[in-house]
Amino acid sequence: MPPDFNPSYQVPNWGWWIVLYFFFGGVTGGVYFAAAWLDLFGDLRDRAAMRVGHLIAFPLILLSALFLIVDLGQPLRFWHMIFQSERFPEPIFKPYSPMSLGSGILFIFGVVSFLSFVDAALGRSSLLHSPRNPIGKIVSVLGALAGLALAGYTGALLNVNNEPVWGDSPWLSALFLFSGISTGIAALLLLARRIASTTIEKLSEADNYMVLFELITLVVFLASLGAVGTRFIFGTPTIVLFAIVVVIGVLVPLAIHWRPGLAGGLRSASVLSAVLVLIGGFVLRWAVLAAPQGLGL
Repeated sequence: MPPDFNPSYQVPNWGWWIVLYFFFGGVTGGVYFAAAWLDLFGDLRDRAAMRVGHLIAFPLILLSALFLIVDLGQPLRFWHMIFQSERFPEPIFKPYSPMSLGSGILFIFGVVSFLSFVDAALGRSSLLHSPRNPIGKIVSVLGALAGLALAGYTGALLNVNNEPVWGDSPWLSALFLFSGISTGIAALLLLARRIASTTIEKLSEADNYMVLFELITLVVFLASLGAVGTRFIFGTPTIVLFAIVVVIGVLVPLAIHWRPGLAGGLRSASVLSAVLVLIGGFVLRWAVLAAPQGLGL
């Protein structure tokens, strides 16, 4: 990055742990959202995919939180971000602080996803998310909202920084939101192999819309950066990273979904496109986080 990119620029010292935290946070939020969507609007054939979503969302949020804790440098003090040390277990809530909101979102999502995880682990003895249980539907709604908040809040966290690019566009949250939903659906398609073809079709169609929204939002985000965006986009390696996002993470998956025969049929096409969407989602966060602070290839 050129030294005069921003006269007041200072490296925030965010490394690869934060890139991984942002990525897996978006994926787990998207996974639970997709599972909740199938629970609320799907049929009995979609229950298997919903169960897989509940089984993987909680472990993924633990993994995401682990990356955040490691990046903090003082893992044993992580709980201070959620609870007041002098009034434990009274929670800390500062609505004006994106970091505090993020900690609250992590906590709420963790609790809801844990309940769904335990329920899914019971298999056929599932109680909470049985088809006609209204409490399970309420939990799905809460989890879906928390998942959306988890996927999008990282953009808001970047917006409050006085760094080039991060603080220059209001579209980061929307970009990470659509990318999080898309990668979450992709993870579900990749890991839920024994599901009905109709469910694969539903998820694939939904993922098509999400990657399209992601592409549109990415274009709007880059255009909204103005002169700063021009230097940001055409910097090395940023232009390479965004090319990977657009081609590998968006255009090729769309082509595969449109013509599944190119990849050997519906199921193999869903696996290949899911892998590419996940690669695109990771590289997107790599580009947005790395380039402004000089974190290279």
